[in-house]
Amino acid sequence: MKFRSVVIILALAVFQGLGAGQDKSEERLVLFETIWSKVNETYFDPSFGGLDWKKVHDGYRPQIAAAKSEPDVHALLNKMLWELKVSHTAYIPRGYFATVEPTVFAPGGIGLDMRLFDGQAMVTAVGSESPAQKAGLRRGVLIQAIDGIPIAQIERDVRRDRPPYNDRGRRAQITKGVLSRIYGAPGTEVGISFMDERGEKREKKMMRAKRSGAAVGPGGLFFFAVEFEARRLDDGVGHIRLNTLQPELAARIPAAVKSMGGISGLIIDLRGNSGGEIEGMAELFLPDKTFLYIRKARSGETKVYSAPAENVYQGPLVLLIDELSGSASELFAACLQAAKRAVVVGQRSPGSVMESDNKIFGNGAVLMYPVAQLSTPDHIVLEGYGVVPDIEIELDRGKLLEGIDSQLDAALRYLRDEKRKKPGIPMKK
Repeated sequence: MKFRSVVIILALAVFQGLGAGQDKSEERLVLFETIWSKVNETYFDPSFGGLDWKKVHDGYRPQIAAAKSEPDVHALLNKMLWELKVSHTAYIPRGYFATVEPTVFAPGGIGLDMRLFDGQAMVTAVGSESPAQKAGLRRGVLIQAIDGIPIAQIERDVRRDRPPYNDRGRRAQITKGVLSRIYGAPGTEVGISFMDERGEKREKKMMRAKRSGAAVGPGGLFFFAVEFEARRLDDGVGHIRLNTLQPELAARIPAAVKSMGGISGLIIDLRGNSGGEIEGMAELFLPDKTFLYIRKARSGETKVYSAPAENVYQGPLVLLIDELSGSASELFAACLQAAKRAVVVGQRSPGSVMESDNKIFGNGAVLMYPVAQLSTPDHIVLEGYGVVPDIEIELDRGKLLEGIDSQLDAALRYLRDEKRKKPGIPMKK
C-alpha cells in the first residue's frame, strides 16, 4: 500500500522539449502545454469537479506567452494548477523545495521548532545541545524577527494562496514560511530576535549545523533530512517522533519499542510530519487484515487493506498531530483512528491528503500532480477535511515556559487512564 507524495517519490522523467533553438516564449509555451496535458491525462476526476479545464488552458496560455520573467511564469503556472483546489499540485522551481517543506528539505538548522500562537511565532521545541539551546532559546519564547526581518513582515510575504483553502492550511503555510528563514545552508549564520520568559528582548546569532540526511534524486538534486527520535517517558510510556513517514523509518519502530522494555503505552508523534508514504506503518499496529482507506483514481475506486503482520505492537496507542501534520501522516492517523486502533490527540490537521506523482524537468524543476483522492472507510474525503483529534488540545505558552508540552501531557494522561484499566501489552512475537 504505497502513498506517493513529493517528499518520497522523485520519479525521473527528464523533460527534453526545450531545445536550444527555441526562444523563451516558445519554451514557456512548451512547458505550459506539458504541464496542462499531464494534469489533463491523469487527474483523478475526469470531470475536474465541474471545472472547465480546457477553458482554463485557453485563459492561461496567452498570459504565459506574455509573461515578462521566469518568476511570473512560475506564478502563473501555479495559479492555473491551484484552480483545481486540491493539494499536492504545484510547479516547484529548482532550489525552492526547502522553502516549501523546510523541515524535510533544508540541509541546515539550529535545532529549533516553532508554531503560531495567537498570531505570534512561539518556540515549541529546542534540541538538546543544538545551536538554539546553546544560545539560550527555550520553549515558549516568542520570536520577533529573523535576520532583522520582523515576523509580521515574513507572514505578509508568505504565499498562502495554495490549497487546502482553510485556516489550518494557511497557518501551516505561514509557519513553514517562517521556518524556511530559520533553516538554511549548513555553516551559515542566522540571527534570531526574541522575547524571553521575563519579557525581555534579546538577540542571538547562531551558526546553522548540518542536519542528518542524504542527497536524493537524480544527481543528488535534493537534500532529504531524516529525524527519528525514540525515548522512554514517565510511567513506562514510549515516545517516537519522526519528521517524515518512510518505509526505512517504519522498519526501525519495532526495534525502538523493544529497546524500551515493557512499555505501558506508545505515543507516535506526527506533529510537523510532512508526510511520505504509509507503506509498512499501519501493519506495525494491526495484526489482522484491515480496511484502511478508499483510493479514487481515473481507473475507478479501490479499497486498500493492510496486510496481516506478525511483529505487532498491540498495547495502548496515541498519535499526536497538529496543523503541520500533512499528507501521509494524516492518512496514517485517519486509518488507525477509523479502525479504532489509536486515539488521536492534538490539533486538527489541514487536510492536505492527495496521492501524487512527480515529473522532474531537465532544469531541476518538479511538477507535482495529483492522481488519486483518498477517503476513510466511511467515505470521508480527507482532502480539505483533515483529521479531527479524539482529544483536541492546543499548545499553551505558559505551560511550555514551565517545561510542559500540553499536547504530550494530554496523551500521557490518556495512557495513564488506560494503564489503570489494564496493563500494557508488549510487542507480539
